[in-house]
Amino acid sequence: MEYSQQEAFERLPIPSALAKFILPAVLGQLASLILSLTDTFFVGRTGDTAQISAMTICFPILMMASCVSAVFAAGANVNVAAAISCHEQHRAKQFSAFSIYTASGIVVLLSLLLLAVKTPLLTLLGTDAASMGFCKGYLLWTFHVGCVPLAIATVSAQLFSAEGETRISGIGIAGGGLLNAVLDPIFVFVLDMGVVGAGLATCVSDYAMLFFFLVMYFRKRRTTVLSLHPKDYHAGDGIARLTLSVGLPAGLTMLMLNFCDFLRNYLLGTCGGQLELAAWGIVQKLGNAVMLICVGIAQGVRPLIAYNFAADNSLRLRKLIRGAFLIMYIYCILVFLCMFLFPSVWVRIFLTVDDAAATANRFLRLWIPCMLGMGATELFNAIFQSMGRWRIALADVLIAKGGMFFLMLLMRLLLGTTGVVLSQPIVDIGTGLVLLIIYLTILRRSPA
Repeated sequence: MEYSQQEAFERLPIPSALAKFILPAVLGQLASLILSLTDTFFVGRTGDTAQISAMTICFPILMMASCVSAVFAAGANVNVAAAISCHEQHRAKQFSAFSIYTASGIVVLLSLLLLAVKTPLLTLLGTDAASMGFCKGYLLWTFHVGCVPLAIATVSAQLFSAEGETRISGIGIAGGGLLNAVLDPIFVFVLDMGVVGAGLATCVSDYAMLFFFLVMYFRKRRTTVLSLHPKDYHAGDGIARLTLSVGLPAGLTMLMLNFCDFLRNYLLGTCGGQLELAAWGIVQKLGNAVMLICVGIAQGVRPLIAYNFAADNSLRLRKLIRGAFLIMYIYCILVFLCMFLFPSVWVRIFLTVDDAAATANRFLRLWIPCMLGMGATELFNAIFQSMGRWRIALADVLIAKGGMFFLMLLMRLLLGTTGVVLSQPIVDIGTGLVLLIIYLTILRRSPA
């Protein structure tokens, strides 16, 4: 590792170190935001409710591949940074090879499984005759063809970040998002492919990101501690255990939210119909877009925390955590105020159907308070994972996200579609407060 990278971990002033790691991570998440929102924007401009709802219905399925990628990306990120801190370059190579190859294999198996159960699964999620063909076409490109390059690119971005190569990480993800923004209008409107064209644009972007990271691996192969060589694939000596102990809470968070999305789509479809599904699809896209920045902040600070925790630099560690929380909450409060006070401004960007837009405005105001809890939850979980306290993050996933599943069922009976949407803010704000209490308790018991 070059001296400038080591300096960023150990000696660079706190604001500069946070900027070096957080800004590229946020840039990468902004690119993912562009990728997500351009699909919604251009498909929404078709004015076809069936195509808009198809994207909403497919979203939980696509998240399955993202869950797998998140497990190995988070696990590799923390453990590679810790291995570098302890000057164990050979283990850093093993963590990187294990994460990339295992993630790729699992998403291939998921793709094959989806082929066998696609039609009944889409029907369960609320697909009707009008949207079934759109759903299958969209999934062909985004899941079956694009799942492996997406997994490798996601893990690779976190591996380069763990090594201190934050610019490579940010450029790779950002480039894919910008390419998707260019291709979307061509495939959706010029080639008249609609939502299927949006899926094809996403697939091409995923392969472009994969190509970029492979080129970077090749160019830095003599100096990097990362490895793609099969000989470095190793699951023993704690490699698999440590990767999964850190990564599983991150992946299970996405998985549990995925199950909640399944249930939410089903409940909104049965309580309302395609109009409510289309409206929630816009809110879901907006919500995931603003949350990606929170994810970027948490991902950016994670290798810094892991490195300094492994190096037993507690004073710098606490300063990094305080700085990260300041950044997170300035952002979360600004987003909450903008979207709560002016929901129609954001909804109208993506939706032109008047009835659906009015419903989306109401849903957005009900949902957006959860930003105040989700930002804290993302950052606390990144902190606990980086410090080896993965059981706290895992308990948060199983209890809080599992509780939201049952709360949605109860709130649906009490308040209908309003209750279904309100369930997430209630759970997320409560979870954020509980994690704050746990963190302060740990802090009081730790040596100064």
